[in-house]
Amino acid sequence: MKLDFIIDSLDGGGAERVMATLINSLSNENDITLITLNPGSKYPINKNITKIDLHHGSLKNHTLRSLKNLFSYYQKKQKRPDFIIVFLPENALYTIPISKFYGIKVIVSEHTNHTANVTRKRKISRKLVYPFATGVTVLTSFDFKYFKKINKNTFIMPNPVILNEKITDYEERKKSIIAAGALNRYKDKGFDSLLRITAPLLQNHTDWNLIILGGGEKGISALKNLSKELKIENQLILPGFCENINEVMQESQIFVLTSKFEGLPMVLMEALSNGLACIAYDCVSGPRDLINNEKNGLLIEDQNSTAFQQALENLLIDSELRKKIAAAGPSSMKPYNLPEIVKKWHQLFNQL
Repeated sequence: MKLDFIIDSLDGGGAERVMATLINSLSNENDITLITLNPGSKYPINKNITKIDLHHGSLKNHTLRSLKNLFSYYQKKQKRPDFIIVFLPENALYTIPISKFYGIKVIVSEHTNHTANVTRKRKISRKLVYPFATGVTVLTSFDFKYFKKINKNTFIMPNPVILNEKITDYEERKKSIIAAGALNRYKDKGFDSLLRITAPLLQNHTDWNLIILGGGEKGISALKNLSKELKIENQLILPGFCENINEVMQESQIFVLTSKFEGLPMVLMEALSNGLACIAYDCVSGPRDLINNEKNGLLIEDQNSTAFQQALENLLIDSELRKKIAAAGPSSMKPYNLPEIVKKWHQLFNQL
């Protein structure tokens, strides 16, 4: 089957990581083309995947430039696939009309919840063009009812995670608390709040440190300045974008997610699969789909920083609690194992 995947770029981010993971696996049985509309690529792509960069041209407006470039690209019949899979609603705004014009089936893949970051472009895209998509995929049941009203061919398609064959023994791990995300969006990700939550704990537990993985110079600068104010700059590590996130996670003991909103957080899935003791806000949406409270992680009332701080302190103090919930993480991710999600995608293609 010939499949084209369209996204802005692979320049970091959860949706980008999902696409890279998915197309690498799908390329074992399908003819895959990756089309990017902006420069930037941080995730490795298999050599058998064709990569097309469509960010050329003199038009400064991104929407008009992408519309023109995609229209020109698909003029040749031999370039038209069986399906276009477009990630993120902004990109659907021009991809769906083009796919309909050329008679190509198109699936829109949503990667956050419908209440988050509702920009004007997203509103227009969902209202005007989503009804004409061949299908729409969403991450959780929270979004299913909303998008089902827009497009009857709406399906729940979770993010995939690659389960590790070997999990580092907990006794061999460093006393590190891990968080990860796009640092320029540190307020959405709650990293500023995280520093305030952890500051007194790190001061009382000087053998622990906090590592926040992710790229974004503005975010790194803001968090460094805040850490100095809170007097924890010597216990905060900001290494930037991380290509080997699984290795760093398996060297650490605790993972924290303080986001104000998510879709189905890939980084939490990876933390659970790597055997960390996970603690997350019950934000809209995602963590509640992944964490069974006090079984494979701790789920805290959304944005209740006092409760989050108390729960995190309990983890720091109680090594047996850390080990118990960390041990349950990898097996809880089996339903999201990459081969299972790839199978779901093939079933969806056949259905549509």
